[in-house]
Amino acid sequence: MAGYISEISYAGAIDTDFIEVAVTEGTDVSGYSLVVYSDNGALKETYSLGTASSTISGSDVYVIDDSTAGFADLSEKRMIALVDDTGTVLQLISFDGRTGTAAEGPAAGTTSTMVGTSTTGESLQSDDGGASYYTQTTENSGTIPCYAPGTLINTPDGPRAVETLAPGDLVLTVDHGPQPIRWVRSGTHPLEQAEVADKPVLIKAGALGAGRPARDLIVSPQHRILVGGDGQLMGYFNAEALVPAKALTVLPGIRHMNGKSEITWIHFACDRHEVVTANGCTSESLLLGPMVVQGLTAKENAHLAALFGTNHPSGTALNGPAARACLTVGDVRRKRAMSKTERQRHTGTVTVPWEAAQVCLGRAPLSQPSRMADQLT
Repeated sequence: MAGYISEISYAGAIDTDFIEVAVTEGTDVSGYSLVVYSDNGALKETYSLGTASSTISGSDVYVIDDSTAGFADLSEKRMIALVDDTGTVLQLISFDGRTGTAAEGPAAGTTSTMVGTSTTGESLQSDDGGASYYTQTTENSGTIPCYAPGTLINTPDGPRAVETLAPGDLVLTVDHGPQPIRWVRSGTHPLEQAEVADKPVLIKAGALGAGRPARDLIVSPQHRILVGGDGQLMGYFNAEALVPAKALTVLPGIRHMNGKSEITWIHFACDRHEVVTANGCTSESLLLGPMVVQGLTAKENAHLAALFGTNHPSGTALNGPAARACLTVGDVRRKRAMSKTERQRHTGTVTVPWEAAQVCLGRAPLSQPSRMADQLT
């Protein structure tokens, strides 16, 4: 695999757009570039790949987004070329039924391949090296949801450290009571070169509500935390949803951990996507979606096929659907921006519509709770 565009989000605002590239682990990409063209063939922007945001079972993953210097808003009227260090155009892709021919730059004379259509809050993803793409309804650039060692998971026999759990062990779930673990995986990942947004997230005791969590919790940036229920941020969400931990780092007591040089991640999957209790707060078990499966070895995929079967529609999770409505980081960013306007229209209240995920911020007096709401704007 020389490299391919593994996921792209282009239909929203600039802070939700991104391009994700996957290459064989260890590949020197210092000479690689992403070149953005307008659909009339004019060259618009060129980006280097920078530093890998993660390495997932044999693939280094790079993400270009609004944290990248000079990043410009994407749209359905753009074409994206991936060019290797020899100047070879590995891909030139376009979207929404459009095709075009590059008129200049490294892809000059190359006609794009139309790879699909997505809308706000969605992305286009490939699990087969760029041969085909499907619409991904939950953007998931860069990482897999995981717990850190020492996290205590509630079981029928009391809390147990996540690293001691094995297939067949029972965990307590919010929706279905005791459920057996079907699959466990762990791995150690270097962090010294990771971008801040890709580093572990620390949720301090009590940051989500009284006793939520009961002790500090460390999770991967994309690990989803329950909000709007079970005593967790109840004053700000009036319906339950699952939110990536890194979307909550604007709140007091929740931050990225910049000091670690490496971390071991552990994740476990049940027959269904479940809400479980970790260090006294509710969060998710592993949802075996396309991005997770894409990053596994052939042996691991064969094992999952034996456990969960192979008759699953393209683009769906092996153990789906999701246990709750899932907000993307982009959803949270957009709604944070909307909240400022809403608060200006409601003296003494905080009102933020979250229609995209059918969850919303609840109203709270502009006193003690408003300080947390201020962090969301």
